[in-house]
Amino acid sequence: MSVHLAPALRVLRDEINTRWPHRDRTSDGWIGDAAHQARRSDHNPDADDSSVNALDVDVDGIDPLLVVRQAITHPSCQYVIYNRVIWSRTRGFTAARYTGPNPHNMHLHVSVSHTRTLEDSTRPWGIAAAKGLKLGDRVLRDGCRGGDVRELQTLANRLGAGLTVDGCFGAKTATWVRAFQKARALAVDGVVGAATVAALRKAGIPPRPPAGHAPGTRTVRRGCAGDDVGFVRRFIGSRCGGPGTDFDAGAEAGVRWYQRMRGLTADGIVGPITWKQMGVRVTY
Repeated sequence: MSVHLAPALRVLRDEINTRWPHRDRTSDGWIGDAAHQARRSDHNPDADDSSVNALDVDVDGIDPLLVVRQAITHPSCQYVIYNRVIWSRTRGFTAARYTGPNPHNMHLHVSVSHTRTLEDSTRPWGIAAAKGLKLGDRVLRDGCRGGDVRELQTLANRLGAGLTVDGCFGAKTATWVRAFQKARALAVDGVVGAATVAALRKAGIPPRPPAGHAPGTRTVRRGCAGDDVGFVRRFIGSRCGGPGTDFDAGAEAGVRWYQRMRGLTADGIVGPITWKQMGVRVTY
């Protein structure tokens, strides 16, 4: 029998691809490498039916904690690992610290049961229809995780925060929130409640700088420089190689990544369509 991904995991992968068709798949995988083959691993084919009972899914372009929430309610799931946390059936899917050598911060890992009826299950995982948390659905503070935190970090980056958009409300996110609250004369508590959300929504895109090109006033590409390029680099974040005002190779690679994620033509050029996707009003 040929080596194959367990049917239950094929259903999961299909649902993830349906919900996020333009996600990054660089860190996807299911067949174990040499390191996995040297030890017992769900990434290695079963001896009885050649099924592989583990799937790794790249976390860029998806809401990983939404996937975790859906996975741990599925009867076939045995455990999930993401960002140094493991949820396993043996512990009643209570979150516990994962101490393995791979932190699983670039991808999340899902393993299913080796019981034939469970690994062959075609029961839906509910990914496509699940509601993800949006900014404002709950009060956010240090320690929160989820799609609403990712939205907060993305909006903060539009305002020049330079945060990693990982969906984890940690010290850097809290520090930026306090600074934002202080600048807007809000209660400086690092907690994102209704008043802070309203201020964030109102702030929107940073004001047009007094000198140089403002975002949305021209098309920018490799070789350009200016405040608008700086905005692009801050908006996309680490994929552009960090802050700066030069549209170099790193910025172009980051723009191509962003365009693929949004289903645009990945030409590495920020024109009217890409500006609009970033929430910028085009004025040229």
